[in-house]
Amino acid sequence: MASRSSPTWFVVVVSLGITLLGLLNLMDRAVQPPPADDGVRWRATPQGLMAESVRAGSSAERAGVIRGDVLRAVIVGTPPQDPPEPLAVTKEWHVQYYLDEYVHVGGNVIYLVERYNPLGLSLGLWQAELCHLEPQPSRFWFEVYAAFVGALYLLIGLVVFTKHEQVSQALHFFAICALSFIYLVWNTSGALTTFDTFILWADRVSLIVLCPTFLHFCATFPLRSAWLERRRRLIWLMYGPAVVLALFETLHLFLGRYSTWLLDLRPTLDELTLIHFAVAFAAALSVVTVTFFQTETPLLRQQMKWMVVGLTLGIVPWLAFYGAPVVAGVEPTPVMEALALGPTVFIPLSFGYAIVRYRLMDVDVIVRRSLTYALATFGVVMIFMLGVVKMADWIRETYPAVPPVTTTFLQVVVLSGGAMLYAPFKNWLQERIDRIFYGARYDTRLGLADFGRAMATTTALPELLSAIARKLSDAVSVTDLAIFLPDTATPPEDAARDTPHLRPVFASGLTSPAIPAHIEQHILQAGPRGYLVDEAGLAGGDLAYYFPCVARGRLVAVIALGKTVERTLLTSEDTELLRGLAPYMAVAIENSLFYERERARVEELARLKEFNENIIESINVGIVVIDCRGQLTTWNSTFEKLFALPPPPPEGWTMETLFDPDLLCMMHGVIGGNAGWQITDTRTIYRCRTQGRDGQSLVLNITLLPLQTRALTDGGALICFEDMTIRVRLEEQLREADKLSSIGLLAAGVAHEVNTPLAGISSYTQMLLAECSDQDPRRSILEKIRRQTLRASDIVNNLLNFSRTGNSTFAPVDLATILDDTIQLLETHLRGTAIQIHKDYGGTLPPVWGHASKLQQVFMNLMLNARDAMPHGGVLTITTAVQGNAVTIAVSDTGVGIPAEIIHRIYDPFFTTKEVGHGTGLGLAVSYGIVQEHGGHVFVESAPGQGTTFRVKLPVASTQIAPQGVPQAVPQVAPSPFVTAPEADSVAARVPAGVTSLPR
Repeated sequence: MASRSSPTWFVVVVSLGITLLGLLNLMDRAVQPPPADDGVRWRATPQGLMAESVRAGSSAERAGVIRGDVLRAVIVGTPPQDPPEPLAVTKEWHVQYYLDEYVHVGGNVIYLVERYNPLGLSLGLWQAELCHLEPQPSRFWFEVYAAFVGALYLLIGLVVFTKHEQVSQALHFFAICALSFIYLVWNTSGALTTFDTFILWADRVSLIVLCPTFLHFCATFPLRSAWLERRRRLIWLMYGPAVVLALFETLHLFLGRYSTWLLDLRPTLDELTLIHFAVAFAAALSVVTVTFFQTETPLLRQQMKWMVVGLTLGIVPWLAFYGAPVVAGVEPTPVMEALALGPTVFIPLSFGYAIVRYRLMDVDVIVRRSLTYALATFGVVMIFMLGVVKMADWIRETYPAVPPVTTTFLQVVVLSGGAMLYAPFKNWLQERIDRIFYGARYDTRLGLADFGRAMATTTALPELLSAIARKLSDAVSVTDLAIFLPDTATPPEDAARDTPHLRPVFASGLTSPAIPAHIEQHILQAGPRGYLVDEAGLAGGDLAYYFPCVARGRLVAVIALGKTVERTLLTSEDTELLRGLAPYMAVAIENSLFYERERARVEELARLKEFNENIIESINVGIVVIDCRGQLTTWNSTFEKLFALPPPPPEGWTMETLFDPDLLCMMHGVIGGNAGWQITDTRTIYRCRTQGRDGQSLVLNITLLPLQTRALTDGGALICFEDMTIRVRLEEQLREADKLSSIGLLAAGVAHEVNTPLAGISSYTQMLLAECSDQDPRRSILEKIRRQTLRASDIVNNLLNFSRTGNSTFAPVDLATILDDTIQLLETHLRGTAIQIHKDYGGTLPPVWGHASKLQQVFMNLMLNARDAMPHGGVLTITTAVQGNAVTIAVSDTGVGIPAEIIHRIYDPFFTTKEVGHGTGLGLAVSYGIVQEHGGHVFVESAPGQGTTFRVKLPVASTQIAPQGVPQAVPQVAPSPFVTAPEADSVAARVPAGVTSLPR
């Protein structure tokens, strides 16, 4: 690669340089005004400067100049001033020189013309006054076309240079393309500035140097002849004429202004340059042709063949449309020049054989396609361009009143039609050229290509068989067709025979296709050789031709065909075509079957993979797979949630970066040894306490299992993390609940014992009161003692009723009494808080059917939750209302409220938002169960920051039917052993209604 760096830079610099100069030259020509033109083609003859042709409508024709007139002098002046001396003219360039220097476009000039009669006798001199000289006809479109062809030359040279491995040969070919680019793109603007003079010199010299350079390339590449190998100096002699012509071109251009002799050499130099070009390219064609016939190597012979074709396609049109007319004295038209110039592109294309030599491109295809595009371009573009021009001229001459906009619109329509017809015309030409190249093989090649394309683009078996049947029907004109595949499943009636059967998988034109037994037996047992013909099928009009399709020595399918559409037999060409296609159809069908099997296997694997992943993701145990180095390879979502994993780092998670060092040490201790994470048997760690990445305490059961591959080799470890945190917490709560139950039993016993001294105090107080008169000052103290004793007795009785387990006997109960008793029990819990209680029982409430202690537990749980929801104080409102046959009790607070995302979980057992040790999560769950047991309902309304309201709806006693299996009893009020009937006032009578501030 380093050896090509310098030539590559050289090629890049040269390409950019000549392209930039070409663009500048095109811009210079675009802004330069055209030179003046008299419309006459003058030719130097022995008689003088004779008019060879006069353009119709030119200023010379209007002045009366005709073909054959001899121009003697040019008079430039404006009467009545003294006219200057006549300027003699004897050479063609004299006229153009005088017009450019003295007259210019739009000026006037007088020609002294001598005319001769048919006998050659002079008719005398006369003055032809040429008025308003026109500019020379524009050659802009032809120059653009030539620039496009030159760009193709340069592009081909660059492609060959980049693809060719031999630098010297690639540079030689690039030099040919670069010289062609300069000659075709660079052209003088007529300004004759320093830049324009250089462009003109390079334009003329490039054509001269191109001839020997190309001939040298043809003589030495791809093989140098033995004769030239011994006489290498002779090769450089071909550059001699080019050096001489280039020298004279240089002298003529730079010293011609000082010597008329050099200026008079212009026609001779043009003729010599043309002859030099024709001779050089004809010699190149001869050299290539001789080399082609002398080459014996097949590859080189193929290369030389296309070199000969390319040179012929490039040189013959040029000689026909340009070289021969110039030699014959006929001035080529722009169309003739375009037809001569375009096909020369085939020369560099065909000489891209260096690319063919290294199997990088196919010159055969390039030449055919290039020929197609060239002919299509010339056929469509030139015809339509001429049609557009002629149509515009015809419209302007026939209908002078038509505005130019209409003419332009019609031209655009015609050009658009040409653009739309280009592709169909090109395809039609491509088909005709391919038929010329391939002859009788074209239809076969086309059929094989179409057939192969259909098989290559179809993978599903039904579509493939349908495509095969359709293509075969089109190829041999057969409508009755069937395809059979071997079936390894043996039918029961043929169980003794273990050979496979042929089952039909596709049929066209047949209802129930079948292969005769002898044909099937011959194909399956004798082996697929050639094809078989069933005489009975020929006579009966059924399937008659059977073509086995074999791939890698194995029968894949059998193609069965009947007669043609005309009910004739297949020809030998048809059978040979089908025999040739049979192996390809076998491969296609076998690939399709293999594809179907693989697709089914892939789908099954995908389903199994998804099934396994779903199982792993559904397990509520964290699972992680690690390799022998402790690198995490796979884990499930439960593991991510358990340890609150963020997105993994680029290098992935490792055990050391993910887990606590103490936990790692514990797992290593369980594994044992220094084996890293290589485990041989199952290890388990129970009730391991650790912390997650978010600092949350976890209690885990960790199980480490060896991970084995299909080869039964250890491939790391599988670790399962079972979260035991909630279970351990529940066990602790159950232990606390058992402890509280024991304390409750002890408190009930203590309360029962307290009743005895309270009864004595109450009795003695009542006796003292009986002995004291109303005016005794001690009576008020005794009244206070009695009231406090009754109060203490009520508290003890409520505590006993709340802690009494008893049986679940339902009876009519008074809700107001239960609510007041509950408030009294909670007095100590609410003391010291800024909570106010507001009661509104709404009048007399009917009794409800229920269990007093259980309902008291419900209201106590609701009030305790309300207290906890108002840590900074608030209002606890208890209201009741009768709604039909039910009583509704509402417990409202002005606390923090319940978030909407967890309100649906408040009745779940052990669900709590309180801190650990401040709640078990059983209060609402138990309360909900008690209300359901009473045939009632619980409703909740809450908004964060606005408080919560629980509504308990219970049926009244008159409509409630006792639950089945619950013993009923008539409620009996047992008076206190130390309270008289008149003194047993209800708590509701002692606690005033309204807002009550409890003592602190």
